Amino acid sequence: MALDNEGFRFIKDEKDWDNFIKREKLKDYSKIPVKRAHVKGWVKFAFIFLRIYIVIMLVLIVLGFLNII
Repeated sequence: MALDNEGFRFIKDEKDWDNFIKREKLKDYSKIPVKRAHVKGWVKFAFIFLRIYIVIMLVLIVLGFLNII
């Protein structure tokens, strides 16, 4: 069923949105909980390396501001 101006114009609150979803037989993705993805393999290694890199850079910045290096 195609959207027409009559059906789409009257969505003003949550109740109107729920009625629209039911009438058009759509799936309301805002009601489905989002699951966290499991990070595996080389991607997990890359994120660990990235954390180590950030810590090293922060230490170097602090040492630079303190004029130790």
